[in-house]
Amino acid sequence: MTGNKGFSLLEITVVMLVMGLTITALLQMFDWSQMRYSDISRGWQKRAGLTELRLWLRDRIIHSESEKITVANLVQAIRLPTGLRIAGIKLKPHNDNTWFITVDYFDDRNRNGNPDPGESETRLFCFRGRTA
Repeated sequence: MTGNKGFSLLEITVVMLVMGLTITALLQMFDWSQMRYSDISRGWQKRAGLTELRLWLRDRIIHSESEKITVANLVQAIRLPTGLRIAGIKLKPHNDNTWFITVDYFDDRNRNGNPDPGESETRLFCFRGRTA
């Protein structure tokens, strides 16, 4: 401080510079933690979507409705997280009551609607129908 006149222009400039650097660092930390939280949240949403998919498939097999298992019916029946898409379903009967179902899905992070390398995954389910 210079006497009774207040702060000098240099002192105010230095304070503004330090405040700007501090606020910039805090905003970058906020953005980083928001991205990290989004990834953690995305994992939970993906697992919940796959659980709902498994339950829907199991219900179709238990009620002997294997002909209703199509990508269109699946997308219409269950709620998947945003960006998680079903690429294909393959049904393979093992015997009278046992079915192997392979679901190809992808997490469309770049929103182009196509499974790109690194986005695709496959999940194999085995269900056994009920007998009277």
